[in-house]
Amino acid sequence: MRRPWKVPPWKNRKLQGCLAFSLALHLLLIFAVPHRERVTQFPVQPPLVAKFEKRPPPQRTLARRQRPLQRPLVRRPALQAAPAAAVQPAPSAVRPLPVLQSSAPRLPMALLPERPMLPIPDFPARHIGPQLRVGALEGVRQGADEIDLALELIDVDALDTGRHRAMVVVNPKDRRNLKGFLYLSNVHSPSIERAEQGKIGVEARRFYLTRQMAEKRMLHGLADKMVASTQVRVEVLDAVALDDPRLLQVPFVLLTANTPFEFTEAEAANLGAYLTSGGFLFVDIVHFLIPDYSDDELDIPAVRSLIRASLRSVGYQEGKDWEFTRLEITHPIYHCFYDVGSLPRGMRDMHFITGDQPPLTPDYLEGIMVGEQLVGVYSMRGYADFWSGIAKQERDWATALNVVNSPFRASAEEELVYDLGVNLVVYALIREGSLARQLIAGD
Repeated sequence: MRRPWKVPPWKNRKLQGCLAFSLALHLLLIFAVPHRERVTQFPVQPPLVAKFEKRPPPQRTLARRQRPLQRPLVRRPALQAAPAAAVQPAPSAVRPLPVLQSSAPRLPMALLPERPMLPIPDFPARHIGPQLRVGALEGVRQGADEIDLALELIDVDALDTGRHRAMVVVNPKDRRNLKGFLYLSNVHSPSIERAEQGKIGVEARRFYLTRQMAEKRMLHGLADKMVASTQVRVEVLDAVALDDPRLLQVPFVLLTANTPFEFTEAEAANLGAYLTSGGFLFVDIVHFLIPDYSDDELDIPAVRSLIRASLRSVGYQEGKDWEFTRLEITHPIYHCFYDVGSLPRGMRDMHFITGDQPPLTPDYLEGIMVGEQLVGVYSMRGYADFWSGIAKQERDWATALNVVNSPFRASAEEELVYDLGVNLVVYALIREGSLARQLIAGD
Protein backbone atom coordinates (compact mmCIF):
# COMPACT_ATOMS: atom_id res chain seq x y z
CA MET A 1 0.00 0.00 0.00
CA ARG A 2 1.29 3.34 -0.97
CA ARG A 3 1.46 5.88 1.74
CA PRO A 4 -0.12 9.19 0.76
CA TRP A 5 2.54 11.18 2.42
CA LYS A 6 5.10 9.42 0.37
CA VAL A 7 3.37 10.45 -2.89
CA PRO A 8 4.65 13.75 -4.31
CA PRO A 9 2.08 16.50 -3.88
CA TRP A 10 1.73 17.19 -7.56
CA LYS A 11 0.75 13.57 -8.10
CA ASN A 12 -1.51 13.22 -5.06
CA ARG A 13 -4.99 13.92 -6.26
CA LYS A 14 -6.62 13.64 -2.90
CA LEU A 15 -4.42 16.26 -1.46
CA GLN A 16 -5.01 18.56 -4.35
CA GLY A 17 -8.78 18.05 -4.08
CA CYS A 18 -8.69 18.89 -0.34
CA LEU A 19 -6.68 22.04 -0.97
CA ALA A 20 -9.04 23.17 -3.74
CA PHE A 21 -12.05 22.55 -1.51
CA SER A 22 -10.50 24.46 1.35
CA LEU A 23 -9.63 27.39 -0.90
CA ALA A 24 -13.14 27.57 -2.30
CA LEU A 25 -14.58 27.49 1.19
CA HIS A 26 -12.43 30.38 2.30
CA LEU A 27 -13.28 32.48 -0.71
CA LEU A 28 -16.91 31.83 -0.06
CA LEU A 29 -16.64 33.02 3.49
CA ILE A 30 -14.78 36.11 2.46
CA PHE A 31 -16.79 37.37 -0.47
CA ALA A 32 -20.14 35.64 -0.26
CA VAL A 33 -21.04 36.06 3.40
CA PRO A 34 -21.51 39.84 4.35
CA HIS A 35 -19.02 40.93 7.06
CA ARG A 36 -20.25 43.25 9.79
CA GLU A 37 -18.03 44.68 12.51
CA ARG A 38 -19.68 45.81 15.67
CA VAL A 39 -18.22 49.12 16.77
CA THR A 40 -19.27 50.71 20.02
CA GLN A 41 -19.61 54.40 19.45
CA PHE A 42 -19.88 56.95 22.27
CA PRO A 43 -21.49 60.35 21.76
CA VAL A 44 -18.92 63.11 21.39
CA GLN A 45 -19.66 66.15 23.60
CA PRO A 46 -18.95 69.50 22.04
CA PRO A 47 -16.21 71.60 23.84
CA LEU A 48 -17.37 74.02 26.48
CA VAL A 49 -16.97 77.62 25.43
CA ALA A 50 -17.42 80.38 28.06
CA LYS A 51 -18.90 83.52 26.71
CA PHE A 52 -19.20 86.64 28.87
CA GLU A 53 -21.87 89.13 28.16
CA LYS A 54 -22.07 92.59 29.75
CA ARG A 55 -25.53 93.28 30.99
CA PRO A 56 -26.77 96.51 32.58
CA PRO A 57 -27.62 96.30 36.28
CA PRO A 58 -31.24 95.75 37.04
CA GLN A 59 -33.20 98.87 37.65
CA ARG A 60 -34.61 98.99 41.13
CA THR A 61 -37.48 101.17 41.94
CA LEU A 62 -36.93 103.25 45.06
CA ALA A 63 -39.87 103.04 47.35
CA ARG A 64 -40.18 105.18 50.45
CA ARG A 65 -40.67 103.14 53.49
CA GLN A 66 -43.51 104.10 55.68
CA ARG A 67 -42.71 104.17 59.36
CA PRO A 68 -45.16 102.38 61.53
CA LEU A 69 -47.51 104.65 63.27
CA GLN A 70 -46.41 105.36 66.81
CA ARG A 71 -48.82 105.56 69.56
CA PRO A 72 -49.04 109.04 71.02
CA LEU A 73 -47.39 109.49 74.37
CA VAL A 74 -49.92 109.90 77.09
CA ARG A 75 -48.86 111.14 80.45
CA ARG A 76 -50.16 108.74 83.00
CA PRO A 77 -51.25 110.06 86.33
CA ALA A 78 -48.68 109.46 89.02
CA LEU A 79 -49.54 106.87 91.55
CA GLN A 80 -50.44 108.58 94.69
CA ALA A 81 -49.61 106.89 97.90
CA ALA A 82 -52.22 106.67 100.50
CA PRO A 83 -51.92 109.49 102.98
CA ALA A 84 -50.08 108.43 106.08
CA ALA A 85 -50.29 110.05 109.43
CA ALA A 86 -47.66 109.62 112.08
CA VAL A 87 -48.82 108.97 115.56
CA GLN A 88 -46.80 111.04 117.97
CA PRO A 89 -46.19 109.06 121.13
CA ALA A 90 -46.07 110.61 124.51
CA PRO A 91 -42.69 112.17 125.29
CA SER A 92 -40.52 109.86 127.28
CA ALA A 93 -36.89 108.99 127.65
CA VAL A 94 -37.36 105.84 125.57
CA ARG A 95 -39.89 105.68 122.77
CA PRO A 96 -40.97 102.85 120.43
CA LEU A 97 -40.74 102.93 116.68
CA PRO A 98 -43.36 105.21 115.08
CA VAL A 99 -46.61 103.56 113.99
CA LEU A 100 -48.07 104.64 110.66
CA GLN A 101 -51.77 104.76 109.98
CA SER A 102 -52.96 104.79 106.40
CA SER A 103 -56.15 104.27 104.46
CA ALA A 104 -54.81 101.07 102.86
CA PRO A 105 -56.48 97.80 103.94
CA ARG A 106 -54.83 96.33 106.96
CA LEU A 107 -54.43 92.76 108.03
CA PRO A 108 -55.93 91.68 111.27
CA MET A 109 -53.52 92.04 114.12
CA ALA A 110 -54.06 88.43 115.08
CA LEU A 111 -52.45 87.29 111.82
CA LEU A 112 -49.32 89.33 112.26
CA PRO A 113 -46.41 87.79 114.15
CA GLU A 114 -45.43 89.42 117.33
CA ARG A 115 -42.20 91.42 117.03
CA PRO A 116 -40.42 93.13 119.87
CA MET A 117 -40.30 96.90 119.67
CA LEU A 118 -36.69 97.99 120.00
CA PRO A 119 -36.26 101.30 121.77
CA ILE A 120 -34.06 103.88 120.07
CA PRO A 121 -32.65 107.08 121.50
CA ASP A 122 -34.58 110.26 120.95
CA PHE A 123 -32.48 112.33 118.50
CA PRO A 124 -33.95 115.80 118.15
CA ALA A 125 -34.32 116.91 114.54
CA ARG A 126 -32.29 120.01 115.12
CA HIS A 127 -29.16 117.90 115.68
CA ILE A 128 -29.38 116.00 112.38
CA GLY A 129 -27.55 117.36 109.30
CA PRO A 130 -25.32 120.38 108.85
CA GLN A 131 -26.15 123.57 110.62
CA LEU A 132 -25.70 127.15 109.57
CA ARG A 133 -24.30 129.44 112.17
CA VAL A 134 -23.57 133.11 112.06
CA GLY A 135 -19.88 133.81 112.52
CA ALA A 136 -16.61 134.62 110.82
CA LEU A 137 -15.04 132.00 108.56
CA GLU A 138 -11.69 130.80 109.81
CA GLY A 139 -9.04 130.22 107.17
CA VAL A 140 -5.62 131.18 105.89
CA ARG A 141 -5.19 133.51 102.98
CA GLN A 142 -1.87 133.19 101.22
CA GLY A 143 0.19 136.32 101.01
CA ALA A 144 1.79 137.82 97.98
CA ASP A 145 5.06 136.00 98.61
CA GLU A 146 3.73 132.66 99.84
CA ILE A 147 2.50 129.43 98.28
CA ASP A 148 -0.01 127.54 100.39
CA LEU A 149 -0.69 124.04 99.07
CA ALA A 150 -1.88 122.43 102.32
CA LEU A 151 1.39 121.10 103.66
CA GLU A 152 -0.12 118.15 105.48
CA LEU A 153 -2.25 116.95 102.56
CA ILE A 154 0.08 117.11 99.57
CA ASP A 155 3.19 115.06 99.03
CA VAL A 156 5.38 117.41 97.03
CA ASP A 157 7.88 114.72 96.11
CA ALA A 158 5.06 112.80 94.43
CA LEU A 159 4.56 115.79 92.14
CA ASP A 160 8.15 115.57 90.89
CA THR A 161 7.31 113.99 87.54
CA GLY A 162 10.21 115.58 85.67
CA ARG A 163 8.02 118.20 84.08
CA HIS A 164 9.10 121.10 86.31
CA ARG A 165 12.44 122.11 87.75
CA ALA A 166 11.09 123.33 91.10
CA MET A 167 8.14 123.17 93.45
CA VAL A 168 8.41 124.71 96.90
CA VAL A 169 5.62 124.87 99.46
CA VAL A 170 5.67 127.52 102.17
CA ASN A 171 3.71 127.39 105.37
CA PRO A 172 2.10 130.83 105.67
CA LYS A 173 2.37 130.63 109.44
CA ASP A 174 6.07 129.79 109.44
CA ARG A 175 8.33 131.06 106.66
CA ARG A 176 11.08 128.67 107.76
CA ASN A 177 8.85 125.67 107.08
CA LEU A 178 9.61 124.88 103.45
CA LYS A 179 9.49 121.62 101.56
CA GLY A 180 9.56 120.56 97.95
CA PHE A 181 12.16 119.91 95.27
CA LEU A 182 14.53 122.08 93.23
CA TYR A 183 16.96 121.48 90.37
CA LEU A 184 19.74 124.04 90.02
CA SER A 185 21.79 124.83 86.92
CA ASN A 186 24.39 127.27 85.78
CA VAL A 187 24.63 128.73 82.28
CA HIS A 188 26.98 127.62 79.53
CA SER A 189 28.33 130.19 77.08
CA PRO A 190 31.12 129.41 74.61
CA SER A 191 32.01 133.10 74.33
CA ILE A 192 32.51 133.48 78.08
CA GLU A 193 34.49 130.26 78.38
CA ARG A 194 36.74 131.12 75.45
CA ALA A 195 37.57 134.41 77.15
CA GLU A 196 38.59 132.62 80.36
CA GLN A 197 40.76 129.95 78.71
CA GLY A 198 44.45 130.51 79.02
CA LYS A 199 44.23 133.05 81.84
CA ILE A 200 46.95 132.71 84.47
CA GLY A 201 47.89 134.41 87.68
CA VAL A 202 45.43 136.97 89.04
CA GLU A 203 43.08 136.61 86.08
CA ALA A 204 42.65 132.87 86.53
CA ARG A 205 39.95 131.30 88.67
CA ARG A 206 40.96 130.01 92.07
CA PHE A 207 42.65 126.60 92.01
CA TYR A 208 42.69 126.99 88.19
CA LEU A 209 39.30 125.43 87.73
CA THR A 210 37.35 125.81 84.52
CA ARG A 211 34.29 128.00 84.63
CA GLN A 212 31.81 125.12 84.49
CA MET A 213 33.66 123.12 87.14
CA ALA A 214 33.82 126.10 89.48
CA GLU A 215 30.15 127.01 89.07
CA LYS A 216 29.05 123.41 89.58
CA ARG A 217 30.97 123.30 92.86
CA MET A 218 29.32 126.57 93.87
CA LEU A 219 25.85 125.16 93.21
CA HIS A 220 26.64 121.92 95.06
CA GLY A 221 27.70 123.90 98.13
CA LEU A 222 24.54 125.99 97.96
CA ALA A 223 22.43 122.85 97.50
CA ASP A 224 23.96 121.25 100.61
CA LYS A 225 23.07 124.32 102.64
CA MET A 226 19.51 124.30 101.31
CA VAL A 227 19.07 120.64 102.23
CA ALA A 228 20.47 121.24 105.72
CA SER A 229 18.30 124.31 106.37
CA THR A 230 15.00 123.36 104.71
CA GLN A 231 12.96 120.34 103.69
CA VAL A 232 13.61 121.10 100.05
CA ARG A 233 15.31 118.35 98.08
CA VAL A 234 17.91 120.07 95.88
CA GLU A 235 19.90 118.54 93.03
CA VAL A 236 22.35 120.08 90.57
CA LEU A 237 21.97 119.38 86.86
CA ASP A 238 24.24 120.13 83.93
CA ALA A 239 24.65 123.63 82.61
CA VAL A 240 22.09 125.11 80.22
CA ALA A 241 23.30 127.08 77.21
CA LEU A 242 22.63 130.79 77.46
CA ASP A 243 20.86 130.75 74.09
CA ASP A 244 18.90 127.53 74.77
CA PRO A 245 15.09 127.95 75.07
CA ARG A 246 15.17 125.42 77.94
CA LEU A 247 16.62 128.22 80.04
CA LEU A 248 13.02 129.35 80.62
CA GLN A 249 12.44 126.22 82.70
CA VAL A 250 15.21 126.97 85.22
CA PRO A 251 13.86 129.02 88.16
CA PHE A 252 17.28 130.15 89.46
CA VAL A 253 20.35 130.77 87.30
CA LEU A 254 23.91 131.42 88.45
CA LEU A 255 26.25 133.47 86.24
CA THR A 256 29.80 134.21 87.37
CA ALA A 257 32.51 136.08 85.45
CA ASN A 258 36.12 137.02 86.05
CA THR A 259 37.24 138.44 82.71
CA PRO A 260 35.75 140.52 79.85
CA PHE A 261 33.95 138.56 77.15
CA GLU A 262 31.73 138.92 74.10
CA PHE A 263 28.19 137.63 73.70
CA THR A 264 25.88 136.92 70.79
CA GLU A 265 22.51 138.43 69.97
CA ALA A 266 20.84 135.07 70.44
CA GLU A 267 22.22 134.82 73.99
CA ALA A 268 21.04 138.32 74.84
CA ALA A 269 17.56 137.73 73.39
CA ASN A 270 17.11 134.46 75.26
CA LEU A 271 18.26 136.02 78.53
CA GLY A 272 15.82 138.90 78.02
CA ALA A 273 12.94 136.47 77.52
CA TYR A 274 14.05 134.62 80.66
CA LEU A 275 14.13 137.71 82.88
CA THR A 276 10.75 138.97 81.70
CA SER A 277 9.07 135.55 82.00
CA GLY A 278 9.62 134.95 85.71
CA GLY A 279 13.23 133.77 85.86
CA PHE A 280 15.77 134.93 88.45
CA LEU A 281 19.44 135.65 87.72
CA PHE A 282 22.25 135.94 90.25
CA VAL A 283 25.36 137.54 88.80
CA ASP A 284 28.59 137.47 90.77
CA ILE A 285 31.93 138.99 89.78
CA VAL A 286 34.66 136.69 91.10
CA HIS A 287 37.74 138.40 89.64
CA PHE A 288 40.57 138.46 92.19
CA LEU A 289 41.32 141.94 93.52
CA ILE A 290 44.49 143.46 94.90
CA PRO A 291 44.52 146.45 97.28
CA ASP A 292 45.63 148.95 94.65
CA TYR A 293 43.17 147.89 92.00
CA SER A 294 41.91 150.32 89.38
CA ASP A 295 38.25 151.17 88.87
CA ASP A 296 37.99 149.11 85.68
CA GLU A 297 39.06 146.00 87.62
CA LEU A 298 36.26 146.23 90.18
CA ASP A 299 33.52 145.39 87.71
CA ILE A 300 33.29 143.67 84.33
CA PRO A 301 31.30 145.98 82.03
CA ALA A 302 30.61 143.13 79.61
CA VAL A 303 28.21 141.56 82.12
CA ARG A 304 26.19 144.74 82.45
CA SER A 305 26.23 145.12 78.67
CA LEU A 306 24.78 141.62 78.36
CA ILE A 307 21.93 142.47 80.74
CA ARG A 308 21.22 145.78 78.99
CA ALA A 309 21.17 144.09 75.57
CA SER A 310 18.92 141.33 76.83
CA LEU A 311 16.24 143.68 78.15
CA ARG A 312 16.59 145.93 75.12
CA SER A 313 15.87 142.92 72.89
CA VAL A 314 12.41 142.56 74.45
CA GLY A 315 11.64 146.28 74.04
CA TYR A 316 12.46 147.50 77.57
CA GLN A 317 14.21 150.81 78.06
CA GLU A 318 16.67 151.38 80.88
CA GLY A 319 15.49 154.04 83.31
CA LYS A 320 11.91 153.75 82.08
CA ASP A 321 11.00 150.06 82.17
CA TRP A 322 13.89 148.71 84.23
CA GLU A 323 17.02 149.80 86.12
CA PHE A 324 19.90 148.75 88.34
CA THR A 325 19.00 149.80 91.87
CA ARG A 326 20.66 149.49 95.23
CA LEU A 327 19.06 146.90 97.50
CA GLU A 328 18.73 148.25 101.01
CA ILE A 329 19.11 145.91 103.93
CA THR A 330 15.38 146.21 104.60
CA HIS A 331 14.48 144.55 101.29
CA PRO A 332 12.51 141.26 101.67
CA ILE A 333 15.31 139.33 99.98
CA TYR A 334 17.36 139.71 103.17
CA HIS A 335 14.55 138.42 105.41
CA CYS A 336 12.53 135.87 103.39
CA PHE A 337 14.17 132.95 105.24
CA TYR A 338 17.12 134.11 107.34
CA ASP A 339 17.31 137.60 108.80
CA VAL A 340 20.49 139.06 107.33
CA GLY A 341 21.14 142.27 109.24
CA SER A 342 24.28 143.30 107.34
CA LEU A 343 26.13 142.17 104.27
CA PRO A 344 29.00 139.77 104.93
CA ARG A 345 32.37 140.22 103.27
CA GLY A 346 32.91 138.42 99.99
CA MET A 347 35.84 136.35 98.85
CA ARG A 348 37.31 139.39 97.07
CA ASP A 349 37.73 141.11 100.45
CA MET A 350 38.80 138.19 102.65
CA HIS A 351 42.50 138.25 101.79
CA PHE A 352 42.88 141.86 102.90
CA ILE A 353 41.11 142.02 106.25
CA THR A 354 43.39 144.04 108.53
CA GLY A 355 41.68 145.61 111.48
CA ASP A 356 39.07 148.17 110.48
CA GLN A 357 40.08 148.35 106.85
CA PRO A 358 37.00 149.00 104.69
CA PRO A 359 36.10 146.37 102.12
CA LEU A 360 37.49 146.62 98.62
CA THR A 361 34.09 146.04 97.05
CA PRO A 362 30.87 148.05 97.48
CA ASP A 363 29.02 147.22 100.69
CA TYR A 364 25.69 146.68 98.92
CA LEU A 365 24.10 144.49 96.28
CA GLU A 366 22.34 145.78 93.19
CA GLY A 367 18.97 144.60 92.04
CA ILE A 368 17.74 144.23 88.47
CA MET A 369 14.30 145.80 88.75
CA VAL A 370 11.81 145.31 85.90
CA GLY A 371 8.96 147.56 86.89
CA GLU A 372 8.35 146.68 90.52
CA GLN A 373 9.64 143.13 90.22
CA LEU A 374 13.11 142.10 91.32
CA VAL A 375 14.29 139.67 88.63
CA GLY A 376 17.98 139.45 89.48
CA VAL A 377 20.77 140.40 91.87
CA TYR A 378 24.13 141.84 90.76
CA SER A 379 27.05 141.24 93.12
CA MET A 380 30.67 142.34 92.91
CA ARG A 381 31.76 140.71 96.18
CA GLY A 382 32.56 137.14 95.11
CA TYR A 383 30.03 135.33 97.31
CA ALA A 384 29.83 132.36 94.96
CA ASP A 385 33.43 131.41 95.73
CA PHE A 386 32.39 130.79 99.33
CA TRP A 387 29.77 128.29 98.17
CA SER A 388 32.40 126.30 96.26
CA GLY A 389 34.24 125.52 99.50
CA ILE A 390 37.26 127.79 98.94
CA ALA A 391 37.04 129.14 102.48
CA LYS A 392 37.33 125.64 103.92
CA GLN A 393 40.30 124.85 101.69
CA GLU A 394 41.98 128.10 102.71
CA ARG A 395 41.34 127.30 106.38
CA ASP A 396 42.76 123.78 106.03
CA TRP A 397 45.78 125.18 104.23
CA ALA A 398 46.36 127.78 106.96
CA THR A 399 46.06 125.13 109.65
CA ALA A 400 48.48 122.79 107.89
CA LEU A 401 51.07 125.58 107.45
CA ASN A 402 50.34 127.09 110.90
CA VAL A 403 49.42 130.47 109.46
CA VAL A 404 48.12 132.35 112.49
CA ASN A 405 46.93 135.55 110.82
CA SER A 406 44.83 133.85 108.15
CA PRO A 407 41.44 135.61 107.96
CA PHE A 408 39.72 132.29 107.24
CA ARG A 409 40.60 130.70 110.58
CA ALA A 410 38.52 132.97 112.81
CA SER A 411 36.11 134.51 110.33
CA ALA A 412 32.34 134.17 110.65
CA GLU A 413 31.69 135.39 107.12
CA GLU A 414 31.30 131.93 105.63
CA GLU A 415 28.11 131.03 107.50
CA LEU A 416 26.56 134.42 106.74
CA VAL A 417 27.33 134.05 103.04
CA TYR A 418 25.58 130.65 102.99
CA ASP A 419 22.55 132.17 104.75
CA LEU A 420 22.42 134.88 102.12
CA GLY A 421 22.60 132.26 99.39
CA VAL A 422 19.62 130.42 100.84
CA ASN A 423 17.68 133.70 100.89
CA LEU A 424 18.48 134.31 97.23
CA VAL A 425 17.17 130.90 96.18
CA VAL A 426 14.08 131.00 98.38
CA TYR A 427 13.16 134.49 97.17
CA ALA A 428 13.59 133.40 93.55
CA LEU A 429 11.06 130.59 94.10
CA ILE A 430 8.35 132.19 96.22
CA ARG A 431 8.30 135.75 94.91
CA GLU A 432 5.22 136.99 93.10
CA GLY A 433 5.38 136.15 89.39
CA SER A 434 8.29 133.72 89.73
CA LEU A 435 8.79 131.06 87.10
CA ALA A 436 8.24 128.28 89.64
CA ARG A 437 4.85 129.66 90.66
CA GLN A 438 3.79 130.20 87.06
CA LEU A 439 4.58 126.61 86.10
CA ILE A 440 2.61 125.26 89.06
CA ALA A 441 -0.33 127.59 88.41
CA GLY A 442 -0.38 126.41 84.79
CA ASP A 443 -1.22 122.88 85.95
